[in-house]
Amino acid sequence: MGPYDNTLQEIKDRIDIVDLISDYVNLKKAGQNWKGLCPFHTEKTPSFTVSPAKQIFHCFGCGTGGDIFTFLVNHDSLTFPEALNILAKKAGVTLKVDKRSSAQAGERETLVNIHKDALSFFQQHLPQNAKALAYLEKREISRDVQNMFSIGYAPKSWNALLNFLNRKRYTSEMIKKAGLAVQGQKGQYDTFRDRVIFPIFDLRGDVIAFGGRSIDGSDPKYLNSPETPIFNKSKVLYGLDRAKDAIKHDKYALFMEGYTDVITAHTFGFTNAVAPLGTAFTPEHGKLIKRFTETVILVFDSDQAGKKAAKKAAGILLEAGTNVKILSFPDKEDPDSFLKKHGKDAFSKLLEQPLSIVDFIVQQGGEKHLLADEAFEIIAKIPNEILQDEYIIMLADKINVNEQKVRERFKKIMTRGQGRTRQTVQAKPKQRPLNEEYLIKLILQLPERAEEITGKLSLDDFKDQTLRSIFLKIQNGPADFNSLIAISEGEEKSVLTRVSMEEDFEHPVKVLTDCIKNLKDNQRSIILQELQQKIRQAEKQKNTELLKTLQKEHYNLLTRKEH
Repeated sequence: MGPYDNTLQEIKDRIDIVDLISDYVNLKKAGQNWKGLCPFHTEKTPSFTVSPAKQIFHCFGCGTGGDIFTFLVNHDSLTFPEALNILAKKAGVTLKVDKRSSAQAGERETLVNIHKDALSFFQQHLPQNAKALAYLEKREISRDVQNMFSIGYAPKSWNALLNFLNRKRYTSEMIKKAGLAVQGQKGQYDTFRDRVIFPIFDLRGDVIAFGGRSIDGSDPKYLNSPETPIFNKSKVLYGLDRAKDAIKHDKYALFMEGYTDVITAHTFGFTNAVAPLGTAFTPEHGKLIKRFTETVILVFDSDQAGKKAAKKAAGILLEAGTNVKILSFPDKEDPDSFLKKHGKDAFSKLLEQPLSIVDFIVQQGGEKHLLADEAFEIIAKIPNEILQDEYIIMLADKINVNEQKVRERFKKIMTRGQGRTRQTVQAKPKQRPLNEEYLIKLILQLPERAEEITGKLSLDDFKDQTLRSIFLKIQNGPADFNSLIAISEGEEKSVLTRVSMEEDFEHPVKVLTDCIKNLKDNQRSIILQELQQKIRQAEKQKNTELLKTLQKEHYNLLTRKEH
């Protein structure tokens, strides 16, 4: 961390960890702390805890913990310097680094800057293209809305953007890595050409990709950026950067199919609308939205493709543990057309009576046994057995079939393995020797006795490598939590945040005495076992001199233990 040491605490002082993590996780007050679903592993019950007093987080489910820097590094797969730069800008702190450090900008920052400059390029070209403006006018996307969503246009040129970015001193290799150029037989050319451009932002508001809509009838109609080091379409929802606060406030999210649906919804005041990039929903989308709300309303097109996509999305979202409802539109309507034809009030009335997945399936019509089997495929994915039971009761009522018969059929399908819920393997924190862990906890609780404690113990008393590493840091310097966590890494931070969040010992001095005694006894036991093995070996070899020496050591160790 060298050149950053003087500014770390200043950044921490200016950024509240609860505010920062709330951009990524739906946190609720729990006593002095805040709790939510962990973004680092799948869980049904919140075990991810944030302490505003200590400015740390810790998940008691998977064991991950740390400070604001650790959170960004882990959540966004950043290097420490990249996370530091982002948080320094957020805090308004100027980093004092040497020229060599500032010249070595991280890859992520470079890719984000390329996208930022590309967006500026696309926005500059939109007013110059009558065809692109005509398309947006036809979709009733006004100039104000164009500016609100930073919509642009990629000119009909093979390399206009590439040349622009080269002039900005970005290498062709990095432009290609950003997904903005494609390698052809005769050289590189622009990925997006003659398309209306919809920028895609991450949760921090950085542009990380683009979606391009064809305006000349060419295929594909929609073209998204390829996967890059900063963009994974299965983990991004269009509009979530703008919608996250409204979702947390309204306590539900509207899931739509495309960019224009989301844009129209926002312009009509439904600012909790988001969409996947394309029609493919993924389990990652389910986990992502679950961090912000327990309830999702699917607002898809009324055609067969829309209905099919809604069923698939419902299964994924139910499996993620969310409560899913589906909005039913009149024939040949979609969110965009419905809002423009009928207005905000009519849409609000539809939202008052969304359908359950069972209602939605039964509404499609067909043979009862086929409808039931289709519903079972989705009900089986619900992780909550009580909720499963409620859906089975509802299904029996809707198709007017004896409830027991419905249960028997569901049980047969589950036994055969059809529609079986995928079991998520939960990450578990490593179990560490309690006496060693308690000693670290006691040093944090009694920092004034740190020197005395470290004087009575040695590194050999610690068998756990992480706890030994923490103890070594304490031996060499700080014993207070803030200083210690600033110089710790990886698992060290996770251990420190966990023991720091656990309740202090009621009688710490007694626990300290017991822990030191237990560690010393353990150490003696290990040495005694090793000596006994050596004594047996010396007896076999008939090495009289060595045997006498070993027996004397063994006796002295036993005598010291008795005292």
